[in-house]
Amino acid sequence: MERAGMQMTKKGFSFRGPDEGVHALKTWITPEDDLFLVTHMGFVEISSEHWYLDIDGLLGNPMRLRLSDLQAMPQREYMSFHECAGSPLAPTVAKRRIGNVVWKGVPLSLVLERAEISSDASYIWTSGLEWGEYAEVQEPYQKDLPVEKALSQEVLLALEINGQPLTPERGGPVRLVVPGWYGTNSVKWVGSITAANRRASGAYTTRFYNDPTPSGGKPVWSVAPESVIVSPSPYDPVLADVPTRIWGWAWGDREISSVEVSVDGGDSWQRATVGQREDRSWQRFELPWTPASGPHLLLCRCTNEIGEGQPPSEARNAVHSVEVQVRN
Repeated sequence: MERAGMQMTKKGFSFRGPDEGVHALKTWITPEDDLFLVTHMGFVEISSEHWYLDIDGLLGNPMRLRLSDLQAMPQREYMSFHECAGSPLAPTVAKRRIGNVVWKGVPLSLVLERAEISSDASYIWTSGLEWGEYAEVQEPYQKDLPVEKALSQEVLLALEINGQPLTPERGGPVRLVVPGWYGTNSVKWVGSITAANRRASGAYTTRFYNDPTPSGGKPVWSVAPESVIVSPSPYDPVLADVPTRIWGWAWGDREISSVEVSVDGGDSWQRATVGQREDRSWQRFELPWTPASGPHLLLCRCTNEIGEGQPPSEARNAVHSVEVQVRN
């Protein structure tokens, strides 16, 4: 989907994240420097003057929007965790690429309403502007959303993150943001939106990010409950018989209702306190701990409001563990 005024600034798969991993995530709002950055085919840079968004398909009023058109429309802010689903080539490997940010932009529902979306539309396809090869596949990055999710008020055509305009690296000048769903659905450098009566048929919805199950493929959409221990980290000095605290973040598409922590490798579990969430933010949990000297394997697991939890292993939301050496 190459356009005038647009270039690929880096080609190929790319990942960047903090050296300390989740142990760097010490603040409620994640700063840009600590928020992961990943792309399949490369980074796109397109000037604001050349950017536009085509909206077509099952609509009564197809349209083309320029950046100035979006900027003139009503905006909303929404706080949400932002998590990468991990590699589609290894969907059972937990990557724990996560942050909590504030997005600002135009509700996608408002754009679709102005485009007079048809009652026959059941999916919304969104295509990015990047091009190139990923896992021997060469095709545009295209994802889809059920129309019910696309019309949810929290789904945005985002122009800002944490109060700043989206940079090209973050998918700017405009990207789709789907709070509560894995980041693969939040298409960067969005260039076109199509209303359709079926799922998109490209590799990124059929081959990639479409987990196999006994009953068929399951789209990687809603984020399963997950939690991580931020502190202590394996590098923190922890002293025996000195009161400290184990704390971290828990999140999911649905609100987290409980978090448990183990200090003995999973032999026993203690209930942690869990904070509230705002919009779809992550939630802080905390457990007081006065450790004995020696090695300790700390684990955390959470449960959401409908009783879904975390598997112990072999899943993108598997239980997180931290090895800590307590000194006298």
